[in-house]
Amino acid sequence: MKLGQVLREKQPNEYRKLNKRKKKERKAKEHLSFYDILELMKHDSYERHRGALRQRY
Repeated sequence: MKLGQVLREKQPNEYRKLNKRKKKERKAKEHLSFYDILELMKHDSYERHRGALRQRY
């Protein structure tokens, strides 16, 4: 028996809370636009190399 199944049977309210939290975290990804990326690259520590943003050393 998996932990999720045990939790669902014995503590259904806590199981629902955890599932809601997991869904929120999954949706909370940060989407950067092209303009945002250019703003981040304005400092000399980043450069574009083979189409990717890389940090200079």
